[in-house]
Amino acid sequence: MPAPKNAKQPTDHAAKAEAKAAQFIEFDHDGDHYVIDRENADNLELMEFVEDQQYIKAIRGYVGLDQWAKFKEAHRDDKGRVTTESFESFLNEVMAAIGGDSS
Repeated sequence: MPAPKNAKQPTDHAAKAEAKAAQFIEFDHDGDHYVIDRENADNLELMEFVEDQQYIKAIRGYVGLDQWAKFKEAHRDDKGRVTTESFESFLNEVMAAIGGDSS
């Protein structure tokens, strides 16, 4: 069914694209690309984990399980461990990306 003659016609699709792009926070860490849904970044429960120094729970919530697994696999040492130094660096990147501070 065609739109009525006097129906409003969209004039700027770029604004919609920008709004959609703004839905995500993107950052790179040690050569890998990560995407955080802006809704995750604005989640009081995740902020409480940070406040309570439960950083691993917070980061898993911010980046999601798939990206968390990707981070760990990319940062395993020759013994299969992910060091706290590697995690701290990632934590700082995530917190900077969402506008927080881990200290």
